[in-house]
Amino acid sequence: MPCIPPVFSIFIALGSNINPEDGMQAAAIMLRNKYPDIRFSSVYKTKALDAEDQPDFLNAVAAFKSAESAATILNGLMEIERALKKNPPFPKGPRTIDLDLLLRGDELISVAGLEVPHPRMHERRFVLEPLMELLSPAAKHPATGKTWEELLVGVSGQYAQKTGMQL
Repeated sequence: MPCIPPVFSIFIALGSNINPEDGMQAAAIMLRNKYPDIRFSSVYKTKALDAEDQPDFLNAVAAFKSAESAATILNGLMEIERALKKNPPFPKGPRTIDLDLLLRGDELISVAGLEVPHPRMHERRFVLEPLMELLSPAAKHPATGKTWEELLVGVSGQYAQKTGMQL
């Protein structure tokens, strides 16, 4: 009898601040082609956090089910980034698209440049607010043990405004 691989809930972050509406829509189309059951959060307008002297971002979170490994999912996200010409002029600089693997179920993964949950997601309102549209705010971050709602309170001073844009 063949072994059926487990299916995980996958959450990814999308962000863009170079022609952000176009970048976000193009990424959403490519993600839908690969994962037809994908769901998207609302889109939020946010300020850059690390390199602040750049245009505002549009950010969202997407969720889908997959049995693919985290590395396979990450490679697929990087292919989309390449296709959409992600090429920031400096680290954390402006980009056409940025796709990050946030969660793969409740797994804790740390191998060769891949860390899941994303190591800074709990410090970013632009991730937590849209994420909570797709999962229970009472659920817990797999590494910190805090609820998503508790983590959001800790970053409530960061700017994030819901837009009318749909993915």
